[in-house]
Amino acid sequence: MDWRFFLWSVRRERARELFALKPAPLNGRHFLWIVWLLLGGVCGGGCRWLRPALPVEETLLASRQLSRQAMEALAQRRWEEALSLAQQAVQTCSADLDARQLYAEALWAKGLRAEAIRQMEELVGRVPEEARLHARMAQMQWALGRFGEARQYANQAIERNPQLPEAWLVRARVARELGDLRSALADYQRALAYAPNHREVLLEMAELYRALQQPDRALATLHQLADTYAPGEEPAQLLYLQGVVYSELGRYQEAAEQLRLAIQRERPCADWLYELARAQVAAGQWGLAQHSLRQALALEPGHRGSLELLQRLESVEAAQNTR
Repeated sequence: MDWRFFLWSVRRERARELFALKPAPLNGRHFLWIVWLLLGGVCGGGCRWLRPALPVEETLLASRQLSRQAMEALAQRRWEEALSLAQQAVQTCSADLDARQLYAEALWAKGLRAEAIRQMEELVGRVPEEARLHARMAQMQWALGRFGEARQYANQAIERNPQLPEAWLVRARVARELGDLRSALADYQRALAYAPNHREVLLEMAELYRALQQPDRALATLHQLADTYAPGEEPAQLLYLQGVVYSELGRYQEAAEQLRLAIQRERPCADWLYELARAQVAAGQWGLAQHSLRQALALEPGHRGSLELLQRLESVEAAQNTR
């Protein structure tokens, strides 16, 4: 998961007010409510304002505006601009912990991973009760291959909020990486219980079912994942996996159709065309299979599987023609 996790970590009410595309007009009571939410609801008793050069109202509003611009830049993958704006937001209002997390996310997106981790560690130290910060740290540690640290932060997140699917997802990934597939499956199921339409969880769970030699459950999970998309908007990777699982179940006609749809939706590669050809052969569509294999070899002339399968088909065809 990438920097967009930051959007999920901001409470709905704060996100609406602090990062709205058009800042809402504030009256006196409304503004005091926002200040209380930032200082009391987020920072707690240990947070303090560092004597800003501008009045509190101006520093807070200026930080909010800079943060909004930084988030827009992140969404458009303008990393340098996002980092600069997020840094300005922190400098403008150093007590705004949302701005600090946004700064950490901008560092992460820019590839400055060590500094991003340092900023997140500082945030976790300031608000140790915030489960989503621990979960985000778990994700970052996972991405760096630090599986022990990732599991530790995930467990800390779960202790604070056992209904946080992102923490269970990291635990599942660590267990799977360490070869404990049954524990990974249990953690995926816990994540799915709290977020039934979580696409990453569904995709990885389907792949785990395949590893456990349970293609029927893998297919059911992929169908559940497909239901989270509007008809015709399913990603090609999802269609491809459905086709592969259909083949594993011996449903070759459906496999060939699903693989064909996947290839139509995205620029084909030799591996996908090879899988399509295998399904077509099993479905008795030898002519279509030869066509798919020649397409694969046009893209990758040395593709071994395609070369061998095409040679076998041509040998069988030649033998039949000599009868």
